[in-house]
Amino acid sequence: MDFQLRKDARKWFKDIYANYSILFDLYYLCLMVGFAAGRRNTQITAEDVDSLVENFPGDFRDCGRRLVGLLIHADLAYLGIDLDERDAVYRRVAELVDPNSPSDLSNEGIKIMNQYAHGGFDVLCENFSDRPTSIETFLRKYARCLSDLQTADAPRS
Repeated sequence: MDFQLRKDARKWFKDIYANYSILFDLYYLCLMVGFAAGRRNTQITAEDVDSLVENFPGDFRDCGRRLVGLLIHADLAYLGIDLDERDAVYRRVAELVDPNSPSDLSNEGIKIMNQYAHGGFDVLCENFSDRPTSIETFLRKYARCLSDLQTADAPRS
């Protein structure tokens, strides 16, 4: 299974895409927001996406295991599995990870990661009044969006 970028996301980013070296950069932007929001979109079909790559490309290869770790962290929280529930944690990790895969993810792991990227794109669309037309404005709004998501998720004292 490949990492996938929604076709509507590709259109949404079209004015700023030239500022990024590979399409996976756009996937990553969506993925980080999906992780931060704890949002998955399971409604996206094969007709709605473009396949990107089956492994973490370029500079992402070096941080691939961090992305796998973020996926595990986000998915355990999404499913309500506490880290103290060792058997449940081990079962879920075994479902998401395949050490023999180039990306260290099973097909299920890539599918779930794609769902977080799709959900992250939904969050971006909800938080931006218009699609981005300049990289400077996009980065400011993107940083604010991530900050707001982290603040909203922070434990209350």
